[in-house]
Amino acid sequence: MARKRLSKDDRRLQLLDAAARLFGRSSYGQVTTAELAKSAGVTEPVIYQHFKTKLDLYVALLKRAREVTFERYDQVASRFPTPMLKAIAVIRSHGQIMDENEPYFRLHLRGVANSDMPRVKQILRENYQAYNRYFAGLIRQAQEQGEVHKAVDPEQTAWFIMSQGMFLNLCKQLGLDELQEQGYVDSLLEDALGHISLIDEPLRLIGQLLANQPEPAKAAARPDEE
Repeated sequence: MARKRLSKDDRRLQLLDAAARLFGRSSYGQVTTAELAKSAGVTEPVIYQHFKTKLDLYVALLKRAREVTFERYDQVASRFPTPMLKAIAVIRSHGQIMDENEPYFRLHLRGVANSDMPRVKQILRENYQAYNRYFAGLIRQAQEQGEVHKAVDPEQTAWFIMSQGMFLNLCKQLGLDELQEQGYVDSLLEDALGHISLIDEPLRLIGQLLANQPEPAKAAARPDEE
């Protein structure tokens, strides 16, 4: 039975996922389009049908890293009713999200080594500014709904949250899993965010909500490639 041909969009995503695995293990300069084609099970001309240059592909890849992160953030956040609970739940799920999308989270760190290239630097800036807007937006909404003290600066708090995410990503890539195993994230949330929250015991509340919810459905598998 013939395998289903991928649509243009699905083929593009397949190429990006294959490229994420290669660039996540090696540097930008060391990865060739021939290797990318072989990894994706296509010929080099197929790559150039979607990306004019290797740099175009790499920039698209860094943007895709942001997209897959937000896809999972939104899935986690959708299970909770208020902005503060959404923010805390996303932070608590960050380790699992990194595990599920490890090649892309490796790129969050590896991309910095290529930030001397203007286009790479620009997309990285856009990525981190987008993450800041995401968390700052939730905190601002939480203030409006009376979940967070009005005196809190949403942007500064969001940068702090992101700094911890980057730190945990670095620990993961170095194999330093002890912090997460020892409950570092929950301790951080209680110590760092507890003083800004007007919700009583938000971590316990999240646990109760999760206990009463069915497990989210897994994403359907993509069609086999041509």
